[in-house]
Amino acid sequence: MNDNDSRNDINVREDATGAESRPPVKIGLALGAGAAKGWAHIGVIKRLEEAGIVPDVVAGTSIGALCGGCYVADKLEALEAFARGLTRRRIFGLMDFSWRGSGLISGNKLAKMLTEELDETQIEDLPRPFICIATELQTGHEIWLKKGHLATAVRASYALPGVFKPVYADHMWLLDGAVVNPIPVSVCRAMGARIVIAVNLNTDTFGTCTVIQTPLKNGDSPQDGAEADTAETAEQARSAFVHQLFGGPDDGPGITTVLVAAFNISQDRLARSRLAGDPPDVLISPRSPGVGLFDFDKAEESIASGWEAADRALPDIEHAVSVLRRHY
Repeated sequence: MNDNDSRNDINVREDATGAESRPPVKIGLALGAGAAKGWAHIGVIKRLEEAGIVPDVVAGTSIGALCGGCYVADKLEALEAFARGLTRRRIFGLMDFSWRGSGLISGNKLAKMLTEELDETQIEDLPRPFICIATELQTGHEIWLKKGHLATAVRASYALPGVFKPVYADHMWLLDGAVVNPIPVSVCRAMGARIVIAVNLNTDTFGTCTVIQTPLKNGDSPQDGAEADTAETAEQARSAFVHQLFGGPDDGPGITTVLVAAFNISQDRLARSRLAGDPPDVLISPRSPGVGLFDFDKAEESIASGWEAADRALPDIEHAVSVLRRHY
């Protein structure tokens, strides 16, 4: 996919006679964070490729790193099959809850699957430049992972604080890259991209994480944990723990929902600030208001939203390329 001969006239080095024609325009693709909405990246990439737009540089944060890494490693179809095969039951089965440590989920099951799929692939051996964004825990520095084990880099980039355990790599504890750079436009620029296409997954999150407080009805009373039945079974305890993590329809969100919602709110504010300071040439904004933070089983809806958003952006991309060529 890195062969220039396979592209259409978005990037052309030679004409039909073999003579040098329009110079190629180096394109960067910045894939942003956004939890379950991130399956939209799959639809974006597929639509761009259908149009012959193949990025020369790919950078990803969080789930954007997962999708971008699989794409550059030629594993996007496998990722799509995995995403479309997810159900609520399977998602829960992949959550290996950790009773100790620095994350609610150890992430070992997901890590094993990712490692098996990507094997020992090294980032520097990929057919084109790819960078994962992570955050160093101790210093808060933005870390660009552009060498080393691809699966480990991807894991570090999506290690959501409080949910997944941090990843130890290169003598650093690494967290989700969205803490510092939710949409890595700046990374694509630094890698020499003349046109940067960015995917922002958080343009329609307003209202999706709202907690509405309601007064207690007559006869209702908060449950006192001290009065809980001490004879409850292990299964009941497990059920109560899961309820505490994910909440329910009658008593508000659980711990994980609060953590991720708060994280997404701050990430959205940070993304707006960074995009204002270093805007992409084309911004693709998938719209999937029906997909919540943990709705990883709604891949079909998310992928479709990404495809449609990329389709809407095609005229802007083609215009940006033509304008840049005129100034060569």
